[in-house]
Order: sequence, then structure tokens, then C-alpha cells
Amino acid sequence: MENTRVLIATDEKTLKDVLNEMFEKKTGSENHLSIEEDKISKTQACKLIGCTPPTLDKLIKQGKFKQYSLASRRYFLRSEIIEALRK
Repeated sequence: MENTRVLIATDEKTLKDVLNEMFEKKTGSENHLSIEEDKISKTQACKLIGCTPPTLDKLIKQGKFKQYSLASRRYFLRSEIIEALRK
């Protein structure tokens, strides 16, 4: 049976520490970025992948990479691209 934790009325710092610890155990990563730090542009994504923008568009349509939008701005998450490249 997997270890479980029960949180009972705690302060914000303790809650953050516990959630970070759980995230690190699950992902095996101590160096995680915030969403703002993880967002990259299409140009940056192309450089990271090593492809041209039209090729990236094809890969998005094939479902290999996920593109997000906020208003009229489009972006990618560096961590998701790296994870997809590992597969």
C-alpha cells in the first residue's frame, strides 16, 4: 500500500513544503520551474526541438507537442517539450 498523508489545518509554508516534497518524489525532480519561467515562444521551441516553424506546426497537429494560448499570444512549456523529446 502506498504511503498516504493527511493534512490537518496547517500554515501556508508547511503546506507548500509538503506539496513540493510530494511533487519531487513523484517527478524525481528538485528543480522545477514556475509556469512563468517554463513558458517559451514558438521560436524558442523550434530551437529547443531543432526544427523549423512549419515542422513544429505539423508536430502540433500530430499531437506530439501541446501549444497554449493566452489572449492572442501562443506559447509552449519547456518542461513538456523536453518530456516529449525523451519519449
